[in-house]
Amino acid sequence: MRLPDSEKSRIVLIGSSRYGSTELPDVPAIANNVSTLFDTFTAELTGIINPENCITLLNPEDQSSVGELVTSASEEAEDLLLIYYAGHGLLSAARHELFLSTTNTSPGSRLPFTGVDYSHIRDACVESSARTRVVILDCCYSGRAISGALSASESDAAFFNQVQVAGTYVLAASPGHGVAKVHPGQPFTAFTGELLRILREGISGAASLLTLNSIYKHLQTSLRASGNPIPQQQITENADVMALARNAAFDHAVLDSEKPVIVSPGGVESGAPHPLSSGTFVDDAVIEVPRVPRTLDGRDELVRVKPPKWDYLLYASSLRLGMESLNEKWAQYEAGRSSRSRHMSVAQLCHYVDNSLDKLQRITHRIDECLSQELQDKAFEQSAEQADPDLIKRMASDLVGVYEDYMDWAMAIRGIVAPHKAARLIEMTALIADTPVREVKTFIQQYFDEIDALGDRYASSEVAAININLKLEITLNQEVLDAFLEERTKLN
Repeated sequence: MRLPDSEKSRIVLIGSSRYGSTELPDVPAIANNVSTLFDTFTAELTGIINPENCITLLNPEDQSSVGELVTSASEEAEDLLLIYYAGHGLLSAARHELFLSTTNTSPGSRLPFTGVDYSHIRDACVESSARTRVVILDCCYSGRAISGALSASESDAAFFNQVQVAGTYVLAASPGHGVAKVHPGQPFTAFTGELLRILREGISGAASLLTLNSIYKHLQTSLRASGNPIPQQQITENADVMALARNAAFDHAVLDSEKPVIVSPGGVESGAPHPLSSGTFVDDAVIEVPRVPRTLDGRDELVRVKPPKWDYLLYASSLRLGMESLNEKWAQYEAGRSSRSRHMSVAQLCHYVDNSLDKLQRITHRIDECLSQELQDKAFEQSAEQADPDLIKRMASDLVGVYEDYMDWAMAIRGIVAPHKAARLIEMTALIADTPVREVKTFIQQYFDEIDALGDRYASSEVAAININLKLEITLNQEVLDAFLEERTKLN
């Protein structure tokens, strides 16, 4: 678990409390939602972000004001990008597309021209280089706007097919067919009010940092108990890593009294490099190294107990869990599927491809950051008792994020619809990322296998030391590059 980097993160808080249309009632509590969330996220002692990096927009008049704010934040964010919206959500009658309301939104046939098309927010998240992307929606889309065209289960599917974003955590206040509640006389909407209570008061018995996942579980329990709509989530591995608040209810005294004192009989050989490039484990006593944890609970127990070599086991476990969370996406990538569709002319495609290559290069450069020796030195201290579990999990999450971003990049290219003569350019462009994504996947699997077998190797080894040497080298398929350049030249 970790808090976001305040300087490299952006939070956007959007609220629509007043409406010109008589069909959309005003919701004064939304103004309190926005202002209090801002105060909570930027508080001097307990906040997670600098005030200048938390932007609020109350009662936007039109699409462009929302679009400008979201686009700027998505381009600037490098660590956390969080977009919050509270207001009326509506589905268009013809295609059941989700729109977020502004002051001048009109339901019905005018909705596509007066509301904020949620797909644009989704695209901004997809294009963002932020490591963790979070969308929180405190709104309903009213089934009344669809004139009974969808059943509850069908409307849920229509809603979540639109709000889910690859690599992004999405939290919605109510099921797709539900209505987000505002109780008379209350200062906040039901969902945001409970979210604020958790962020400000904490969760008794929870860890020192409140992750997205722990917040959601508590929201689900408390809102169900109070008879409010049950929130919904689309979750990614980052939900277990990124925290939105320090836990105000955390009991430090219990932690100190229960913390075990363990002296590891083994250690990292003095002066040796750390395990991501090469590591030497010196067996100066008979020790038992457990298997790499396969579950989140097992990983938490590993950090609590800290057995021999726990820091290496933690890194391997975090890599494995991150990879497993992306199994469905990997299957879609392998099947050649795309993440979305957008129509482009040949000229637009060429411009998009050129810019995308710059993004691919930025993704690749992040590997150096994930595996830098400086970062390894901070995370994997010479003494295992000094190792930083939060930093180790962040390092793993960041490397898994590179793996996911490679897939997202290729799938976005595949989703472009262009004239037939540009089909091969689309294919060859997407294939540029194929070798890198497989190399990262193989490295992660190899690291996991090596660390998972440590116990067996200690038990069977007749030598005093066990060496692990792994190398991650990103290469490009020259044939694919040649074919890409040929097609790109043809269409120039």
